[in-house]
Amino acid sequence: MQRSPLEKASVVSKLFFSWTRPILKKGYRQRLELSDIYQIPSADSADNLSEILEREWDRELASKKNPKLINALRRCFFWRFMFYGILLYLGEVTKAVQPLLLGRIIASYDPDNKVERSIAIYLGIGLCLLFILRTLLLHPAIFGLHHIGMQMRIAMFSLIYKKTLKLSSRVLDKISIGQLVSLLSNNLNKFDEGLALAHFVWIAPLQVTLLMGLLWELLQASAFYGLALLIVLALVQAALGRMMMKYRDQRAGKINERLAITSEMIENIQSVKAYCWEEAMEKMIENLRKTELKLTRKAAYVRYGNSSAFFFSGFFVVLCSVLPCALNKGIILRKIFTTISFCIVLRMAVTRQFPWAVQTWYDSIGAINKIQDFLQKQEFKTLEYNLTTTEVVMENVTAFWDETSLLMMLMGELEPSEGKIKHSGRISFCSQFSWIMPGTIKENIIFGICYDEYRYRSVIKACQLEEVAASLVVLWLLKESPQGKGNSTGSTNSSSPFIITNTSHFYFLYIYVGVADTLLALGLIRGLPLMHSLITVSKILHHKMLHSVLHAPMSTLNMLKAGEILNRFSKDTAILDDLLPLTIFDFIQLVLVVIGAIAVVSVLHPYIFLATVPVITAFILLRAYFLPTCQQLKQLESEGRSPIFTHLVTSLRGLWTLRAFGRQPYFETLFHKALNLHTANWFLYLSTLRWFQIRIEMIFVIFFIAVTFISILTTGEGEGKVGIILTLAMNIMSTLQWAMNSSIDVDSLMRSVSRVFKFIDMPTEESKSAKLIKPSKDDQLTKFMIIENQHVKKDDLWPLGGQITVQNLIAKYTDNGNAILENISFSISPGQRVRFQYYLLCWTWGQ
Repeated sequence: MQRSPLEKASVVSKLFFSWTRPILKKGYRQRLELSDIYQIPSADSADNLSEILEREWDRELASKKNPKLINALRRCFFWRFMFYGILLYLGEVTKAVQPLLLGRIIASYDPDNKVERSIAIYLGIGLCLLFILRTLLLHPAIFGLHHIGMQMRIAMFSLIYKKTLKLSSRVLDKISIGQLVSLLSNNLNKFDEGLALAHFVWIAPLQVTLLMGLLWELLQASAFYGLALLIVLALVQAALGRMMMKYRDQRAGKINERLAITSEMIENIQSVKAYCWEEAMEKMIENLRKTELKLTRKAAYVRYGNSSAFFFSGFFVVLCSVLPCALNKGIILRKIFTTISFCIVLRMAVTRQFPWAVQTWYDSIGAINKIQDFLQKQEFKTLEYNLTTTEVVMENVTAFWDETSLLMMLMGELEPSEGKIKHSGRISFCSQFSWIMPGTIKENIIFGICYDEYRYRSVIKACQLEEVAASLVVLWLLKESPQGKGNSTGSTNSSSPFIITNTSHFYFLYIYVGVADTLLALGLIRGLPLMHSLITVSKILHHKMLHSVLHAPMSTLNMLKAGEILNRFSKDTAILDDLLPLTIFDFIQLVLVVIGAIAVVSVLHPYIFLATVPVITAFILLRAYFLPTCQQLKQLESEGRSPIFTHLVTSLRGLWTLRAFGRQPYFETLFHKALNLHTANWFLYLSTLRWFQIRIEMIFVIFFIAVTFISILTTGEGEGKVGIILTLAMNIMSTLQWAMNSSIDVDSLMRSVSRVFKFIDMPTEESKSAKLIKPSKDDQLTKFMIIENQHVKKDDLWPLGGQITVQNLIAKYTDNGNAILENISFSISPGQRVRFQYYLLCWTWGQ
């Protein structure tokens, strides 16, 4: 990795994120590689963050009977969290001041108000300066909160992994790998994005209080009619939110159950294929998925109701606020347009920001409590080390065991009911289950110990691994070689194989066009059919992906890592279920709102359209420049996430071996290395995204300045006309920025669809002659899978006794690989019992 330009960047460069220009230029012109990513600052390293949080958590455990993880997090991150919260509040306050200046500009067109007319230019300058100040306050605050959320996630990731290595075997027997993956992916990811919204739980009430004071001065008691409507709407949203939380909690249990079975399936895929359990596993997982999707649909419909409330509430709030005042005192245009501007801000605070903040706190505290419960589980206890003995000593030990349990107790994996076990020296352990950690032969042999060339060569020779090593080199070269055209297997950065087919790209086009056409055609009721359709698409994609994985040949599955497969069934599936439907709905609806506002403004004042055209052109060009880098960084971030879960799965599989040889610190180092690699990609993605958003807002500020002064200088005496133009211009600026951010979000989320398709398009095994009988029509699995043999109907071909004859068998892991078994011939007679046994020759360093 390269050294980050952030280290030597100036204050201005850091403020406007100009230090990201080199990576943006390179990403626009060519494909980014892992070597192009910048190193992370030392403050963001997993070693540093985990040490800080672990120290505070140990302090919490030592000082209190009821320790709270949230207290440890508070001591680590609270003051920086509050600093950025204050910046965010100041940026939001500017939104409340802008309508005041807007009202005075509108009042300047009153023929009886000549004084205001003389300072209209200065009022316009002040209004534009407020937009600039808001930009300079909000973006550093939002980025700082995203950065803190990232640091919290990294620290808790590390804390969970360290705890996993310490858990007792009794606890591990009750925890599946799928549950751990769900804990890390679905819960901790909430801190990355959600922390920026957390402050609105106190900012929104303060902002509502300020706005209501200003509206009271403007409309007197009439202002509270609009607030009353918003409060009723907020209460409805709160009820819907509670309902959604109930559905999400129920759904979380089903997700954990599905991921647990999926994880077991991936770990034992060879056994699944050997016993022809593909159909049974597929049906079992799909039944769980069916129940999960019922709850997903209910939660999605509730979320749609909350989202729709924002769009239809604005008109009614303004009507309820202005109508009583207009009936009593007549129509005053200054008050109407100022009220509209106030209500736009008020609506955002009540119907969006505050509910999002409450949901963020609910999700975050729930995730912290789950992690806290996990960190307090019983730990593995090492055996008593006694220098006075030269052997393993058991004193008054009482236990119930078999041979395996006895060995586990000698290693400390199980505890005796009574008595003590003492030992001195080291324990040499070779598990009865084959386990190889991901990496090279050299890394498996050294196993975290200092490298000794002579000893390493001696081990290679003693285990007869010279030829195996040569074979692996050949396989690696074949894997890295370019593929042919058509359906092919490729790999980004030569690390993660995937399949590309010509049909996938057309499918994406159909999704985009279909969503747009559906949204436009259905009108006011477009939301619910869209939600239903996209969740149905998610259901189909999950089914096809599961079917592809179960029926993929082992030569393909051996090239994939378990963590990568689990990531598709956990994080990417969650994105398809939860985020993608609502994000697409918001994006297209926001675009329609912006188009309507621009059309109205352009009709009222054609000069405004002249300012709109270069703004839209600049947006398209800027998005085209940023998008290639954004897509590649998001892809690298996703690829950097898979090794984290792969390392977790590998560590759990070989946990007895790690403990027996005391290699926990070495594996913690490897885990931190994987975390740092992902952090480098994620931090750079957040930084470039903020670069894009700042420049988009700068374009909007320029657009609003142009609109403001065109209106002031050319409109003449007409309060209504200038009021409509400036109010809609402010609405265009905020809504279009939201729409552009949503467009980037949609494109990023579609990366998950792309990754799912890479699994769907995997090659399948040859069709089997055996025909599986389907389960009963009530969708209940039968106790046994019955295989119908086609030879039963042909009496002359059916043998009297079972016999297996193998002649000149040659077996390979891959088509182009070396033969693992060569020219093997044997015969098994009817009634003969045969035991197949294999030995994994493995020699760890120092043994």
